Amino acid sequence: MMKLKQHYFTFFQNYGAEPTEVYLDQLAKALQCSTRHTKSIIKQMQAENWIQWDPNPGRGNASTLTLLKKPTEIEEQQVQEWIKHGQISKALKWMEKQETLEESFVNWLENHFQWTPSTKHNEGLDVLSYPYYYPLHSLVPWESTTRHEGHIIEHIFNCLVKFDQETQTLAPELAHHWESKDNSRVWRIYLRKRLFFHNGKAITSSEIRDNVRIWKEKQLAAWKRQMIEQIQEINTPTSTLIEFKLEQPNPLFMQLFTGHKASIIPVSDYLEEPNKFRYHPIGSGPYLIKSHNQGHLILEAFQNYFGYRPLLDKVELYSIPKKPISPQRQIHYRIVNEDTLNVNKKDWFRPQLGGTFIAVNHQKSGIHQHPEFRKHLSYLLDRPKLFKHHPHHDVWFPDSMFDPQARPLRQHSNYEAAKKWFKDQGFIGKTLTLTSTCLKHDAYFKYELEVLKEVFEEVGINLETRVVDIFELSKEENLNQTDLVIAGFSLGDNPLVSLMNAYTSNTSFICNTIPDEARTHLNSLLDTVWKSSDTQSAYQNLREIEEFLLDEYFTIFLYQRKIHISVEADERLQGIEINLNNRLSYHKLWYKF
Repeated sequence: MMKLKQHYFTFFQNYGAEPTEVYLDQLAKALQCSTRHTKSIIKQMQAENWIQWDPNPGRGNASTLTLLKKPTEIEEQQVQEWIKHGQISKALKWMEKQETLEESFVNWLENHFQWTPSTKHNEGLDVLSYPYYYPLHSLVPWESTTRHEGHIIEHIFNCLVKFDQETQTLAPELAHHWESKDNSRVWRIYLRKRLFFHNGKAITSSEIRDNVRIWKEKQLAAWKRQMIEQIQEINTPTSTLIEFKLEQPNPLFMQLFTGHKASIIPVSDYLEEPNKFRYHPIGSGPYLIKSHNQGHLILEAFQNYFGYRPLLDKVELYSIPKKPISPQRQIHYRIVNEDTLNVNKKDWFRPQLGGTFIAVNHQKSGIHQHPEFRKHLSYLLDRPKLFKHHPHHDVWFPDSMFDPQARPLRQHSNYEAAKKWFKDQGFIGKTLTLTSTCLKHDAYFKYELEVLKEVFEEVGINLETRVVDIFELSKEENLNQTDLVIAGFSLGDNPLVSLMNAYTSNTSFICNTIPDEARTHLNSLLDTVWKSSDTQSAYQNLREIEEFLLDEYFTIFLYQRKIHISVEADERLQGIEINLNNRLSYHKLWYKF
């Protein structure tokens, strides 16, 4: 095939894409081979549908040669064959060398999840290969910023406990039992026996203690730091028992250990080579990292996993070089192999809990500090008109970021009243600055900035827009340069933890943009959450916080996304499950012969 491809390139170089009258001996001369062999080459190219060959009858008449494929299309066919046969490294090297990739080829890559069953794999392994779009900047649990990073982390690591979506309670993971004493002032956590990291190191109570200590330095969420600071004493009576003594009762203490950012790591390995750990971390989860080179990640099932060993032996992920990142209205997975005959289709529809909002920055002086500004800014925004036909997402406008059954948004539009108010207050001709947060994969609110700029212009206000990295914007010196912030967050598998992260983290732009007196009130409400007697009471108290932020327009809610996930898969592929990261749960997949 490689030689045939080179012959085709020779034809293309000599004759181009237009139909050309040519003699057989001319083709033989170009290929530097015999006329007989040239005829064989022409037949092979016809069989591949690369050329159209129209012989003209009669001696001395030239035939017509039409080349049907661009050279890049021929190469792309070869790359597709490599991917189908699991030769991902070869495919990546080719893609890296290209200046651009054909749109049709990129579309094929995006929708191609290659399943190689053990009966076809040369090592007898079940393998899933597929592309990903966002770069992996860090797989250190507390440094992760994207859903994709969180998804990979959840397959590499374990937490002490996990949040069970069906029962809405905490379930055992590395810990098999926990109990509280002294009115929830003392907590004892019991580890499973014979727990190991991927490098063979045992997971003991001392390792859990070291994790908690490093969280105090590394965790970004203020509520976690505060909870850790309330720990008076950590005891490790045995290798499988750890005891925490707190300054004050905390019925929700175990929430500290949920969510992928609370994954347990071998601390000494991290401290020895933190940069290496970002790309090649060591966990205890169902999959370990076999290799991780630029744009190419291979996960393998961990043979000593404490739970059920995954039936999918290997996951191979590769990035598409030079692929512009564009949001997807629908998430589509197609998982097939070369002998797939029948395909089953499944669809998931659900709201993406969380939301997109505007925060007015009260830490910067300016005309936006007017006490009525927030309300009239909300009045100015006709959400359905602005966002109902969002080019990238299906959206809706609920009154809660975490309740999927919420009533319609209480914040409503009153455009004419807003327009009059801005005119009466002297805002016409003034300039305001709106900054969009940006994650490191260049995901930001481009469409939102455009439509909001138009809305402000309609009432005579000049809106300057900027895009700043989310962590850079959270720094006080940068935040002080903007009047308004457009931000958003999505809730993870444990909404309670996600909401506490959002309400206390500077990267959510809630606690660090509201007035000082409002922050004091917010902190008192947050204290009430942690004094809740149970999880349900905590959610009720969180709802009070949400209502406070909405009623006072400290969060000017824009929309919440609706997610549609479609999976087309070989009917023999079983265990298809979509997690809250809107991605496949690898460890549930298996192949039915």
